Amino acid sequence: MPDQFSDELTQRLRKAEEAAAYVERLETLASEAPALREQVSIMQRIQEREQHRSDAIERARYALDAANQAQENLPEIIASAANLVNRLAETLREVDTFRREATAALSVVDRMDYEDELDEIPEPQDQDQVDGYGRDPQSTRMIIAARHGSTRVRQMIDQLSPGFEVFAGCNLDASPMRRELTNMIMAQLAAAAEANRPQPRRAAPPPPQMSEPPAPVAQETGASDV
Repeated sequence: MPDQFSDELTQRLRKAEEAAAYVERLETLASEAPALREQVSIMQRIQEREQHRSDAIERARYALDAANQAQENLPEIIASAANLVNRLAETLREVDTFRREATAALSVVDRMDYEDELDEIPEPQDQDQVDGYGRDPQSTRMIIAARHGSTRVRQMIDQLSPGFEVFAGCNLDASPMRRELTNMIMAQLAAAAEANRPQPRRAAPPPPQMSEPPAPVAQETGASDV
């Protein structure tokens, strides 16, 4: 009986010691938990940063490849755009040139009409002759002259080409770029026209006038000796 009790105690002691050892190992492992948790968190952050870095590099490589491919099209696009801009500027110059030619031609017509009207004025027989409206020939000439000139030329142009507008149908307000491009080209054409316009010669300034030398001052003579 005592031996059986002793064996039972021995087994219980062994189990208790095993449990104590296991608990001790668990406590040791549990004490390492904060450090292990911090290390795992650090490793996770490192992995996330590496993943973000890898993804960003891949996106950058893709974007740079796309930029290189797009850049290869620029020479052709710029050449085409330059040709279109040159065509636009040349067309605007042609429109202006032809309109100026029309203005010059109609100015001749206006001059001929003016001279015809002058010829219809009767020659004055005396200084008191007046027309049917009580005006003398000089006043009649002034009235005729007022009906002619640039205003009448513009009226004739409007009659021959009614409703003309340089940018008709262009819809420049469809996008800001249309308006900006057109304004830029118009400004360049205006600047070129101004630069090519002959400048009036300035009269040379008169030579400086030479001032006359001052007259010599007569010295007073002393009293004559007695």
